[in-house]
Amino acid sequence: MKVQELESVVEREPFRPFIVRLSNGAKYHFKSRRDLGASKGCHLLFYFADSGENVRIDADSIVEIFER
Repeated sequence: MKVQELESVVEREPFRPFIVRLSNGAKYHFKSRRDLGASKGCHLLFYFADSGENVRIDADSIVEIFER
């Protein structure tokens, strides 16, 4: 995944929900800005689920972004 593409989705205003699909097949649905954390440059994303699950996502493992 190109970091610039990911950064444009993560930082857009107003926030719009999106889903990332990883190379291992996992999908994470970012429904609000509160679900999301990102490093400078968006090389790492952090997913914070309502259930308390926290996942660190390396941008290199993202194969697809579904924008809403």
